[in-house]
Amino acid sequence: MKRRGQTTIEYLLVTVSLLFVFVMMFKSLQFALANQFKRGGVVIITMYKEAP
Repeated sequence: MKRRGQTTIEYLLVTVSLLFVFVMMFKSLQFALANQFKRGGVVIITMYKEAP
């Protein structure tokens, strides 16, 4: 019976840690993508302003 409780706790810890890793990856990718869109927008705006 003790082994089953330990296995449950291990599964919970692994699940929580994987969830944390995926959330951090998602947040960093979201941040990077937002920066890329901002940079792209600046390039488009400057090209639009420079065009006669």
